[in-house]
Amino acid sequence: MQHLSRRSILASGTAAAASTLFAESTFNKPLDVQLYTVRNEMPKQPKETLEAIAKIGYTQVEPGRADLAKIEPYLKEFKLATPSVHIDTPLVTGNWTAWKALQSIMPKDYTLAQAMEELKKHDAKFAVVSYLMPGERGGLDFYKKFAEQMNKAGEESKKHDIQLCYHHHSFEFEPKDGTRPFDVLVKEFDPKLVHFQCDIFWLSIGGNNVVDMLNQLKGRVASVHLKDIEKGTPTNYKEGSVPKGAFKEAGNGSLDFSEILKTCEKTGVKVYVVEQDQCAGSPLNSLAQSYKYLRTVKV
Repeated sequence: MQHLSRRSILASGTAAAASTLFAESTFNKPLDVQLYTVRNEMPKQPKETLEAIAKIGYTQVEPGRADLAKIEPYLKEFKLATPSVHIDTPLVTGNWTAWKALQSIMPKDYTLAQAMEELKKHDAKFAVVSYLMPGERGGLDFYKKFAEQMNKAGEESKKHDIQLCYHHHSFEFEPKDGTRPFDVLVKEFDPKLVHFQCDIFWLSIGGNNVVDMLNQLKGRVASVHLKDIEKGTPTNYKEGSVPKGAFKEAGNGSLDFSEILKTCEKTGVKVYVVEQDQCAGSPLNSLAQSYKYLRTVKV
């Protein structure tokens, strides 16, 4: 077939062909909602909240494992898939003392294998360890041990055809003894067993260039959390002290979503999750704003 350059096509006057070959498309991958965004609405009105999420246009949600059974009828009713689910950290670490709230609601003999079976029944493909409590964090040796625990848990999840992931915040980027804990995790996680769920807000506020980090982790980022950050927000390693106003809906802050989403596609991201940790108004309005904007982003 004869090679066609942009110049030859335009010179031939075939504008329609040129438009088809060279025009950027808009982002059209399925969009997911992390239900932490609507944490205040879900206990009161689970059905109405999930219906509103579906009406915005979202086709997937990311719940916590403990909530799956409660919301299953509504997920089916509104055709909301759950490809990614957050699981209880102590199922991996065994440290229930740091998670006292879970001790009273979880059977003491509940295992990671049981959790994986539960997720598999809901067609989940990714299980995400989403947080380490301040009281259980330590120095670099802690993170090395945690990586070992994650690798072992990854072996278990792999038996169930589920990919184990770790969702970072910004505390993992604070240097300890000249090394960032995140870099320890990158080195020590077995790429065949443990992937990352990268949150672009926490990457940014942790002092990273989002695109550079996604490229660095090519093939190891299973999913991303999408939200924006207020321009000029300083680096902050203490997630609890971040001003509420720093959290912005996609398109309302300083991040370059076109480059970020292009990079996500190039580096193998499978699941795209919208999350709004803090909202100036209604969380559902925030989710609607992000959805509308993301559907206009050129990739």
